This record gives sequence, structure tokens and C-alpha cells, in this order.
Amino acid sequence: MPDDIPSYEPNRFKVVAIGSSTGGPNLVQQMIAGLPADMPVPILIAQHLPPKFTRDLAVTMDRQSPLTVVEAEDGQPVFPGTVYIGPGHMHTRVIKVRSQRPTIQVSEQPTELLYKPSVDELFDACAQVYRSHVLGIVMTGIGHDGTAGATKIVQTGGVVLTQSKASCAVYGMPRSCEEAGLSSARLDPESLRRVIHQISPSFEHHAQRQMPGRSA
Repeated sequence: MPDDIPSYEPNRFKVVAIGSSTGGPNLVQQMIAGLPADMPVPILIAQHLPPKFTRDLAVTMDRQSPLTVVEAEDGQPVFPGTVYIGPGHMHTRVIKVRSQRPTIQVSEQPTELLYKPSVDELFDACAQVYRSHVLGIVMTGIGHDGTAGATKIVQTGGVVLTQSKASCAVYGMPRSCEEAGLSSARLDPESLRRVIHQISPSFEHHAQRQMPGRSA
């Protein structure tokens, strides 16, 4: 049974990192499309797909979402309110040099990893740059990609959430994180979207409107 939706302060996170594989593209697409335009943090996605498909996914999501959605490019600055999808067969990371704005790094290295883009590589990089302000989300997929990266997120004080078993096409990646004791909550995609929405300034107003019995 999925856990209750956790609540976080709006300034708790400075980045959202999402890892997904089999069965993930449609779910990720729906989650991003349901987020508001005022998201004050970047969202980085490692989705296991071949190159052309990650590019097509970015184009489709950009049309459907109030946020800007792009396929990540090496050297690209990381801006709030933008969604970066890692290109297929490449690893996507975020790096930061001194006081400069974080930037995207896209590379084939390390070449020996089975999955490209690697969720582990993305999560590890986010933990190094954003430390305790990372919200990592591990979604449907085979294997255990994301578990090592999720470990780094938790070790630096960030939060990791996993997709619930019943809502997964393949309950592999989330289960691996849960068995390692890294998941703070197991949620369906709509509940995961609602957690991300908490980061936006519009969330409090939205929540107040939903409160039963609240006078106009």
C-alpha cells in the first residue's frame, strides 16, 4: 500500500532529480505536464531511452507542459523552471565551479555502465552540487540503477522517494532503493507530482483553496 504523501517546506529543495526506465516515459510526461509554471527549481531526468527517443520526449513534453523542457546539452546553464532530459546513450550530470551557476555536463564516460543515461551518475552529481537540497525520485524500471546515487543523496541530507509497487510497470529500481532503506515514501505518480508541486509558490494558495469549509 502506498505511503501517505509527505509534506515539505517550499524552500527545502533546490533541485529535483528523476530516474526512470521501463514504463516511465508516459508517467514522467504526465507528472511534468501537471506542474505549474512557477516552479523555482530545475528538474533533471535520466530516462533509459535511445537518443532519438529522448529528443522526441523532450519536444513532446515541452508542448504539453507550462515549464520549459529540453534535451540536455553539454555546457548548458541550469535554470529554475526548466526540465532537462538526459540524451540517450550519454550520461547527464550537473556541475558547479565556485560561485558560477551550475551547468549541465553530458559525456559518454564512464563507458562501462549498462544504462546511459545513468540514474546513479545524475543523482551522485546532484548530491555533490546541491547537497541536502536534493529531491530524488526513483520510478519504474528493471534492475538497480539509482540505488548507488540515492545513497549519495541520503548521505548528504537529501530526500529520496520511490514509485509504489502497484503503479510500476517493472518494480525493480524502486524496490532496490526501498530494500536499501533509502526511500522516505512509496507513492504513485500523481502523489509524486503533488510532492514536487509543494516546491512552487503557487502550492500554498492551491492548498488553501482545497481546504474544506474555508470561507471565501
